[in-house]
Order: sequence, then structure tokens, then C-alpha cells
Amino acid sequence: KANLYKCFLPQAWMILSDHGASGFLHPEGVFDDPKGGPFRDVLYRRLRAHFQFQNEKRLFADVHHETLFSVNVYGPPRSPVAFRHMANLFAPATVDASLAHDGRGPVPGIKDNANEWNTDGHADRALSVDADALNSFAKLYDEPDTLPATARLPALHTAALVSVLQKLAAWPKRIVDLGGGFDVATHWWNQTTSRHDGTIRRETRFPTKPTELILSGPHFFVGNPLNKTPRRECTLNSHYDILDLTCLPDDYLPRTNYMPACQPNEYARRTPRVPWPPDDSNEALRATDHYRVANRRMVAPLLERTLVTSLIPKGAAQIDAVVASVFRESSHCVDFAALSMSIAVDFFIKSTGTSDVRRSWLSRLPILTADCHPGLRSALWLRALRLNCLTTHYADLWSELCAVDLLNDEEAQQDARDNGTDRAGATSAAEPALPAIDAFRIDAWTRPDPRLPDDWDTLPPTWNRDVALRTDYARRQALVEIDVLAALALGLTLDELLTIYRVQFPVMRQYEADTWYDANGRIVFTVSKGLPGVGLPRKAIKADTAWTLRRPAGVTATDTALGWEDVRGLREGVVSRRITDDTLPGGPVEPVIEYHAPFDRCDREQDYRTAWQTFERSTSPRELDPP
Repeated sequence: KANLYKCFLPQAWMILSDHGASGFLHPEGVFDDPKGGPFRDVLYRRLRAHFQFQNEKRLFADVHHETLFSVNVYGPPRSPVAFRHMANLFAPATVDASLAHDGRGPVPGIKDNANEWNTDGHADRALSVDADALNSFAKLYDEPDTLPATARLPALHTAALVSVLQKLAAWPKRIVDLGGGFDVATHWWNQTTSRHDGTIRRETRFPTKPTELILSGPHFFVGNPLNKTPRRECTLNSHYDILDLTCLPDDYLPRTNYMPACQPNEYARRTPRVPWPPDDSNEALRATDHYRVANRRMVAPLLERTLVTSLIPKGAAQIDAVVASVFRESSHCVDFAALSMSIAVDFFIKSTGTSDVRRSWLSRLPILTADCHPGLRSALWLRALRLNCLTTHYADLWSELCAVDLLNDEEAQQDARDNGTDRAGATSAAEPALPAIDAFRIDAWTRPDPRLPDDWDTLPPTWNRDVALRTDYARRQALVEIDVLAALALGLTLDELLTIYRVQFPVMRQYEADTWYDANGRIVFTVSKGLPGVGLPRKAIKADTAWTLRRPAGVTATDTALGWEDVRGLREGVVSRRITDDTLPGGPVEPVIEYHAPFDRCDREQDYRTAWQTFERSTSPRELDPP
């Protein structure tokens, strides 16, 4: 395919003198094109500096604000390769400030404390890329045996993150290493062609069973397969409503915008198959016969989260804007689901700069090794399962994982033997059995709080609705602990985890700083754009007089307009409002939502430190003790 600016680069190099230099402002395609390796082999030897910009401050007024471009300085070819690399730039002044900086103080994040795009400089923003760095990038971002000189170039914000990528590059097991035990179906239901061929039809309604459910991107979020449901009339991505997990029926399924258009047998015939042989018949299993890890295909590195994954139930399908990874072993499925919900793995996807997460990127993600400490694995499993197993449609998965022997799992031991890290050591005798449910029951939260359910020791081996974490506060804490557990499992340090959060997740930090919870763990106010309609508005809306404020001693204000600024300092009392909820079959209904004072917010960095200390103590070698 013709690409005009790529043609100009060799022309400039041809006329360049042995002591000359050329500068170009051009798109980023040469640095991340999966087929651009031969061109990069020549380019890197000439590259002296690469400064990647994002057009968020409208440096080019007629160009989209999310567009990436770079300023590049080239010279005569030289060996070994060595060039300066800066990413996430919003103004040219950041380059000069960084090159003149003395290296003291913390590295500025992508956004500043005022939630503006950060243009401050720092010496650690300027990375020195050499052959060793390219070797790590090749292992992470390219096919096996890719030459370092042809590696794709990630968007790294600070030199401190290079060590994280080096550890990820050295990780011994990735999804692709599962071979035929993993698959990503390349063709699900395309919203145009699958309607034209009679596979699906556009119809928004509640399905009666999972095989009628066809998922779209807004249906799920990180660790939450029941994030939103389409409205009765759904023509835009904004026409979805947030689901209140505390009141969903046990067998709930959200509305779907698409339904099977052909007979069930024909629909099943068209459903993608898995590559491994069937267990009891000669017919290949359908991908929908398995629980899967779904992710949104189209992403943006500067959103709150880039890799958005959740577990989806057997039977459910998806449109082509959703990718679903299927695993032969349910343990591998939950391994991957838990790691993919962490910011450490999300950081890897952010660093690629990709806008489309398909098999090529998913297959490079890490998966837990067979010699992973059983305490880490069980803690990751439990939090992932309690976040995702929200309905009866996950009952089989919960029961299956509860029964797994963490110390004598045959699949894990075979992996260990294949990798030369047999956990059983020199003896062939099996270790004492440790069913996962027993490990689950000695788990605990890493900090005390009455809003966190203290029910670990009574978790049942069969699913019931109390298995699931349903309040906003408990679900947030589970994700915090997954971040720490994943970082520990992947060999990262606490400082590296904190750097990832501070630097690569500016939108999450903004939301965390101004999301408040009530005494029961419900969000009472948030600035999150992903949670429209949740909690109170910042300022009272005069026309909205449906609020009630009950103070101690029976003092009540009814039919009043209230905003967050009116009740933020409330130490006692209840704020309530009757709402219209049309997210359930048979609706709409009009429940009363209550927010119980006092209200507070969380400190994610402090929560990381607390969880790190707890898990680090509880996962010493060969021990499995409750935190």
C-alpha cells in the first residue's frame, strides 16, 4: 500500500551528507506496523531522536485530538543503534524541559493534579534506546525470533517503566504457549454481514436464555460482565443504563441488541469451533460451550482502562467489536481473566499504542506459571470469580474451580514438567490435597472495613448469590487486591506498581480522587464518565425535587433538590430518592435508592501499600497461610 511519507524518508537519507541531519514530523506507522520490520531495521540505525506527540492540546487545530504523530531526527547510519525516545508529549516545550532537567523529584504523570494534560519536563522522560532495549521490545511486541533491530517501538512515559517491560519480556509463559489449548475466534457476528446472511437480526429485548444473548462492548467492564444493559430504544453507545448488582435476579441476563435470526440448530452450526478435539463425540466443540474472557476490541491508551475484560457465560455470543478468548482448561481461563484485570497487564497494552486488541496482542500476554505460589493463584482466582460470578450462569465455573486441587492439579504439574520447574521436586509422591475452596476459606481482605463482607470462611463449594461481590466498595477493593497479586505474581516491585498507576492511569487517578462511598459501600458521588447517573449530581438541579434528606432526631426534608455539595459534609443521616429503573424484565420499577452518611473516598496508593505488605507476608515459599 502506497504511503507517501515513508517514501520521503529514504529520499532524505539518500541526499544526507555524512555529517548532516534531517528532521521529519510524520505519523507513527513506521514504529508500530507489524509488517514494518525491514524498514525499521534501516530506520533505527539512522534515528537520533523520536518524540511522540498526542494532539490533545490541538497543536494542529484541524486534526482529531486523539491523533498520534512524532517529530523525528535522522542522521547517517551508525552501529550500535542508539537514540533518544520520548512519548506522551502534548507540547514541544516538554522536550526542552526534560533535556535540561536535573533528574530530581517525581516524574510528572500524563495529567497533572488539575486534570490537565501535563507538559512539565523531567530527565527520566527521555529514554535512551539501545540494542538491549530493542531486544526486550522484540520479545514483548513481536513474533518469536524477531530480530531486535526490527522491533516495534512502545510508547513509554518514563525510564522507570523500562524495568517493568524487561521483566514482562523475560516472563517464561504467555498465552501463545498454551498452543492448541487456547483460541480466539477470528470471525464472530459482524453487525453488517451477519445480518445480511441471516445469522442475527437487530432486536433489542431481554433474552430468555444465554444462547440468545449477543454481547456488545458496553455490556461489560473490567471484572464486571453485567456493567450495563441497552435501553428499550438503543441506537447510540450512550443508550445504555448502569446495572445495580445488588438487586439483580439470580438468573439475570441483560437486554441484547441482536438476536439469532436462524433456527437454533443452524445458529449452532455457524458458531465458531475450538481447535482441540471433543471429549465424548466426534463433533468439534463450539466456543460457546466454554466460559471465555471477553475484551473490547477498539481501545484508546488514554482512557480509564485500555484492556477491558470480563468472564462471559457459556452460550453467549458477541458481535465483532468484542473479542473472546477461549481456553481448553477452565483454570487457564480464570488465570488469564485475573491477570488481564490488573493494571500491570493493562499497562502492557497501553504501551503498545494499539487501538485494536485482537489475537495478535492477546497471545503475547502473560499467564501464570505452574510454579506460581498456590496462595497467589487461589487469591487471584477467588477475587476474579467473586467479581464475575454474579448469576446462576456462572454456577458451573464456581463449582469447578472450587474443586481444583491447587497442589496436585494435573494440568499444572504437566506444565511444570514441560518447563523444568516441577513443583513436586524430586519425589513422585503427591502433595497433600488442597482443594481451592479450602484456600478460599482462609483468605481475607487486606484491610478491615465494615463495608467489606467478612464471609470468606463460609464460602460454599456451590454457587449462591452471596458468592458474588455486589457493592461498589467491595468490588473496588477486590480490583485493588488483584492489581497487587498480579504484580507479585509477575515479579514486579511495589514501586513499579505505583509508577504504573501514577504515570499510565491518569484518568483512573482522577476518578479515584473524586469518587465517594456511603456507609454501606454504595457510590454517592463520582466524576467517572463511565458511570452516568450514579450517585448525586455535583450541584442540585432545581427542577429535580425528588430527593429526601433524613437527619437524626427525625428532622426530614422531602421533595427537595439536592446535590453532592449540599450533603458532602453530612456525618449522620440518609439521603434518598425514588428512581425509575428499566433495567429488569417486567420493568420499569421504582425503587428508593438510599445513601447513608458518613461519606468518604479511598486512597488507592495507600491501599496498594497495605495489600502489598499483607500478601508479601502470606505468600512466602511453600506456605499457604491466611493473610
